[in-house]
Amino acid sequence: MRTKKHSILIVDEVAQRRRHLKSMLLEREDEVLEAETAEAALEQMQRHAVSLVITETELPTRSGLYLLQKTKKLYPDTEVILTTHNASSFSLLQALRHGAFDFIVRPIDTSEILFNVIDRAFSQVELRIQNQKLLIELEQRNLAMAQALKMMTALSQAIEKINSAIEVSDLLGRLLDEALEALSARRGLLALIRGSRNQFGIKMSRGIPAEFAQQHHEALPEGLLLDIARSGNPVIVADDLPSYMAIRVTKGEEPLVAEPGLLAVPLYHRDRAIGLMVLFGHAHGAPFTDQNLQFLVQLAHHAAIALEKAGIIHQLKRQGKKD
Repeated sequence: MRTKKHSILIVDEVAQRRRHLKSMLLEREDEVLEAETAEAALEQMQRHAVSLVITETELPTRSGLYLLQKTKKLYPDTEVILTTHNASSFSLLQALRHGAFDFIVRPIDTSEILFNVIDRAFSQVELRIQNQKLLIELEQRNLAMAQALKMMTALSQAIEKINSAIEVSDLLGRLLDEALEALSARRGLLALIRGSRNQFGIKMSRGIPAEFAQQHHEALPEGLLLDIARSGNPVIVADDLPSYMAIRVTKGEEPLVAEPGLLAVPLYHRDRAIGLMVLFGHAHGAPFTDQNLQFLVQLAHHAAIALEKAGIIHQLKRQGKKD
């Protein structure tokens, strides 16, 4: 006998037959509900989730066939078993055509036949639920694969654009623009280390208040951005800032984090940290993910290679002028 608890609704205008069925079902762990009419049964199903309906074919006002059709329309995952004294009735054949799981001929003297049909019905219910879960998992995997492919394509295109840049300023601008576009971020900035004291100053920005960028061209103020820069590690905030980061936001930084989501990666040149790229504000309903962060890390890595190439080209140009 199955032990997983389900809800069974008995529908029969004859109280004695309902009590008889209910007494049998007390051997199980299932919840048992009762109704005298099709209308009362539908009201019960509005208030309770019902896995199985056991209904008499002949009911007052509305038939068991009517209840079957309404149940399958409103609650397609609910199975329906009909009880009848006439196994050859036309209404019973119609019921099977309209989705009844099975039928039982009265009188039901023992629980063996009843439980066999019920267990098969519940197996059908559980199989359907399991198939739905598997379908959802498959759709999620397909979505993840599609997103991964989209990120790989975006990364390839971004790398191509970055590699085509020769001047450093053009390269950095393309790096920031490609990152913003690929990740649908609202705003972003590049801060580079300046001078011997390793101060981070804003080199370029997109969507950042001009006053803030100009004011901190030479050095970032004490606050969230400088904390991230000093850490030297990639940072992801999928949605809202955690409290330990929120308390470090300065007044000038508030417009930057006005929308949820933050991504940050350090920038390197010849294995030496040279700066930081930060993106703020994800697209509506699309929090930043670890996949997004990995994209940004890879992009920064290829930017470092491009910076190395740009440096070599610059040296060759200088050498050519001397010659």
